[in-house]
This record gives sequence, C-alpha cells and structure tokens, in this order.
Amino acid sequence: MSFSVDKTYKVGDTVRYETFTGELRTVKVTEKDEEAVNGVSGFNGTDVHTLQPVWGYDDQIIRVFCNEKGRWKC
Repeated sequence: MSFSVDKTYKVGDTVRYETFTGELRTVKVTEKDEEAVNGVSGFNGTDVHTLQPVWGYDDQIIRVFCNEKGRWKC
C-alpha cells in the first residue's frame, strides 16, 4: 500500500523539510516561488528554531502544518 502526505501549503503555513545534507528543518513559509531555481518550485521562510532565513524546494517537503486547520496535514 502506498501512502502519500498532502504537501500543499500557503504562505504562513509551516513546513518540515529535509535538506540535501539530511538536516531536518521546520520553517514558517514567507514566500512561495514557482520557479525558485531552474524552473523548480520552492519556498522562502524562517527557521522556527534559529530564526534564520532559509529556502528549499517543494520536493524536499515531508510535512505541512496548515494554519487554517490547526494541524499537520495527512
């Protein structure tokens, strides 16, 4: 059986993603970018732990916390 997580998000949502080095980050999204680098969609945001600005690709996302629903998406 295949299980997929809903990875759609909006500005203001929180995403959990894995960097190319394997680091896990939790980020409050401040901007969505349909062509972040070389036409690949991504996001900009603030790391909730370090408060540093970060960016990532949408395909790196592993979880999304939806502010509207007040919970992590399944």
